[in-house]
Formats: sequence, structure tokens, C-alpha cells
Amino acid sequence: MARWCASNGWPVHPLAPGRKTPTANCRDCGEQGHTHTNCPCLPAGRWCHGFHAATLDYSRIEQWWTTNPSLGVGVACGPADIVVIDIDAHESELPHRDRLLPGIPVGDAVDLRGLRTGFHSLAVLAALRGENSPADDESTLRVQTPSGGMHVWYRATDGRRWQCSTGSGKRALAWQVDIRAHGGYIIAPGTSTSAGTYNP
Repeated sequence: MARWCASNGWPVHPLAPGRKTPTANCRDCGEQGHTHTNCPCLPAGRWCHGFHAATLDYSRIEQWWTTNPSLGVGVACGPADIVVIDIDAHESELPHRDRLLPGIPVGDAVDLRGLRTGFHSLAVLAALRGENSPADDESTLRVQTPSGGMHVWYRATDGRRWQCSTGSGKRALAWQVDIRAHGGYIIAPGTSTSAGTYNP
């Protein structure tokens, strides 16, 4: 999987076996002032600092995953020029309508009954914009997550530099919908975790 991602121009880095998080950093990473820019691990071909270790170097990729075949695969979104819509499907209590689509008023005329997951809030956003939901976009890579969510992959175009968003803060695209882009990573299709496999 790592080689396939790299062949698509998507720099890859290892994820801890069975997890969604990068492998552990070196001992020096806990020291104040130690950053990925001055860490000797990266120039030496070792992974460290999560997506900052991402590479397209086939020999390094071969070394990492041949030595440690249980590693998962992460893709550094910024260097890969990809923007991924990360849709969660955690059924939970609906937030107040002013937190459903951060920065976009959702009037009382919009019926929110039945809204339970990120798929629903993304559909509301798309409908308010007169568009189809990206979750239904068959023209791009869509990856089912083990928890029932979806990652919808797009190529960043026009030289734009998209930023990651998290949670339901003002930067989130919608309730239970985040953006994975510059400054973050996404789990590669085919990667397995203790929760299951990310299936294209």
C-alpha cells in the first residue's frame, strides 16, 4: 500500500501497528527545542515526527515496511496536494443549530429531524449550497472507515493551500465533518487498525 500511495505522488509515513497514530518519536523529541527541523532521525532515514517523515523515496519505503510489515500507512496531505473530507458517523446528540455548520446560519425553517451523523450535516451543507453531497461523489477516491465514516479524497488545485480543521470549532466544515489537508495526514486506503480496515 505504501508503494502504491507513493506511486500516486502521495508521500507516506508509518503509523503505529494497529493504530491511527504515527509511530513513536525518538527519545530526543521530548526535549524542549527539539523539532523535526533539527532532528537527526529524518536525514538518517528513520521515521520520526509523524507526517514530517513522509517520503516518496522507494528505498526508504521498502526499508520501513519490509523491516516492520505491521506498520500502517499515513499520507501527508499537504505535500501530496490532497484535501480529504473526513466524515464521521458517530451517532450522538445534535448540537445547537448554530454549531451545525460553523459560520453558516441554519435557519429555523431547516428541518433537522433525523440528523445524526456527519453524513447528514454534510448533506445539509451541500443542499444549502445547491450541490450534491461529496459523500456521493463517485468521481473521486472514497474510503470507508472502520467506524462507518468516510474519507473523500480530492486533489488540491489552483495552488491553494488548504488547512486542516478539527472538531466542531469554527474551522470545521460541519458537525462531525473535518478537513485533512496541509499540516495533517490521512490514513491510507487498505490500512488496517484494531478497529478494522480502511476500504476503498
